[in-house]
Amino acid sequence: MEDDDSEMEVTEKVNVEFEARNPEEADFHGIRQLLLQLFLKSNIDISAITDWILTQRYVGSVIKQYLDDGDDDEDESSMEEDVNQVYGVITCLNITKYKDKPCTDQIKKHLLQKLANSKSSASQLQAILENPSNNIGWLINERFVNIPAQIAVPSFQSIRQEMNTANQKGEDYHCSHYIMVAKKFRMKTLPKPGKKRISKKPLESEIYSNGEEEFFAEAAEFRATFTVAEERDNGVVQQWDSELEDQYEPLREIIVIKANELENIMIKVENVLSQTNS
Repeated sequence: MEDDDSEMEVTEKVNVEFEARNPEEADFHGIRQLLLQLFLKSNIDISAITDWILTQRYVGSVIKQYLDDGDDDEDESSMEEDVNQVYGVITCLNITKYKDKPCTDQIKKHLLQKLANSKSSASQLQAILENPSNNIGWLINERFVNIPAQIAVPSFQSIRQEMNTANQKGEDYHCSHYIMVAKKFRMKTLPKPGKKRISKKPLESEIYSNGEEEFFAEAAEFRATFTVAEERDNGVVQQWDSELEDQYEPLREIIVIKANELENIMIKVENVLSQTNS
C-alpha cells in the first residue's frame, strides 16, 4: 500500500470529436454564456453582441460535438442535448465599421475603465481605438477549458479564409489590427508547505485559459492586464480547476496585434502543438 502522504492523480480520458459549424439561432444561449465568462460584471449588452455574432454574414463558427449519424445506440434526448451544446465560438467583429453600435461603445468604455489605474496604458489603447486610419477587428476566441488547444489552428485558419471570402463579397474585414481579450491566471500565493496536492502537474506563474493566446500576447503591439478577482459571483459557472483557485488570481489581458502578425502566430502555435503531439 502506498504512503498516505503520496500524491494521487486520477484522470479519465474520453474520446470526443468536435467540429465547427455556422452559428444559428439555437446557439444564442451557448454563445452568450461563453461571453459572460469573459465579461463577468459589466454594463456591456452581451445579448446584443450575441445577436451581432449570429446575424453577421460569412464570418464566424461555433464548436460543437461531432455525432455520427450511425450512432443509433445513443439516447435521443442525450443526443439532442449534445448536438445543441456550444463548446466554443470564434469570430471577428469589425468594431471600427460598426463603431456606432451601442455595444461597441460599451466594450471600448469597459476596457478603458478597467485600465483607469494606468493612465499610460489607457491612453495608448484609446489612441489605437480612435485612430481614424485603423480598421480594428475584435477577435472572439472562447471555448470550454477542456476543449484541446489543437482546435485553435484550424479555427483561426478558417476565420481567416472566411474574412477573405467576406471581403470578396463586399464586406469589410480588411483589418489593420485585431484586438482580443484573453482569460489569464497569475499565481498569487505559493502552495502551503506540507499541503497535499491531488495533481502532480507543476504550478506555473501565469496560465492562459486558451494556451495559443500567449503567442498573441508575445506579438502584441499593445497589451495590458486587469484583475477580475472581485467579479466572480455573478452566477456564471467558472470553468476552472477548484484546486488551483486559491493560488491563482483571475485576470483579463487586452491584446492588440497588427493584422499581418496573425499568420506568423498561427505558424508558431502549429509548431508547438506538433512538438507536443510527437
